[in-house]
Amino acid sequence: MRLRLGFPIALLLAATVPSTANATSVPETTSTHIALRDAPLDRSAATREVHADTPFDLVGLTWHGAAPEHIEVRTRNAAGWGQWTPLEPIDATQASEPLWTGRTSDAQVRATRGSSDVTGELELVAINPGDGPSAVPQSRIAGQPPIVSRAQWAADEKLMTWPPERTETKAVTVHHTAESNDYSCDQSAGIVRAIYHYHAVELKWGDIGYHALVDKCGTIFEGRAGGLDDDVIGGHARGFNRNTFGVAMLGNYDGVAPSKSTVESVAKISAWKLDTADVSADGRTTLIAEPADNANFPPGTEVKLPTIFGHRDVSKTACPGQRGYDQLSAIRSRATTLQRDAQP
Repeated sequence: MRLRLGFPIALLLAATVPSTANATSVPETTSTHIALRDAPLDRSAATREVHADTPFDLVGLTWHGAAPEHIEVRTRNAAGWGQWTPLEPIDATQASEPLWTGRTSDAQVRATRGSSDVTGELELVAINPGDGPSAVPQSRIAGQPPIVSRAQWAADEKLMTWPPERTETKAVTVHHTAESNDYSCDQSAGIVRAIYHYHAVELKWGDIGYHALVDKCGTIFEGRAGGLDDDVIGGHARGFNRNTFGVAMLGNYDGVAPSKSTVESVAKISAWKLDTADVSADGRTTLIAEPADNANFPPGTEVKLPTIFGHRDVSKTACPGQRGYDQLSAIRSRATTLQRDAQP
């Protein structure tokens, strides 16, 4: 029996506000590419330092050939150099996960393979998402929690070149974006725009990988085009993108626990999305592993999982961070309560 939290897909589409509603002017997102082989090398620290003529807020590293085994980045602000942040390679790409830095022009990079410095093989991608307007989350679909739409966070839809592919949602995959927690919530839309550009343009995915993103204040942002109005394949857990809905918490939750507001909003969007597919938040499902270099399971394996699970459950990654992973039981419990309370 369908719960009252959601509605069949046909009704969801009918209830959707047209994409032009609440549209905002799109701030210009710019990217700067700097080959680290051209940056001076501090051999004593195996570090290269770069300065960008255009300030940036988010960085990623790309390369050709084999991935470095270890990558670390830090940036400089008015108080000096910040802490080193490790970055994981993104499966099936020759790129690292992105790192939100806040406005800066200077970065240092360390990267090794074995005991050898390989920073000279890398290119720094520095992204400035521009200054966009603030937006108030709205429920565009009956029963949906308030969400900042793509139009509201000022997605440049010219970058969206990914042809949506339908799927059947069987589970929610919880992620963290693995960058800094040192951001204000009025910067969240800019973080989403920067990640969108990195995924769509630099990684050539044609769109942002996650279906939804949640900041530390609990604000929910619409991610991949069509991911809320319909069931579409995302780009968030290679090998398990089919049949899953990807929700990412903005920040790094390895050593810091996500806020209560974040946990509540992840539970709300998970409960709602699973309900639209007649899936219980406290249930289990079986997914079939597809080919992926970083997957925990060989292709064709039938994998039994909770209907809300962490990225690390299916891939060789720390995502959603240990403290984020520790909250999965609370997210499932709260999502289950939301589904139950919505029943007539």
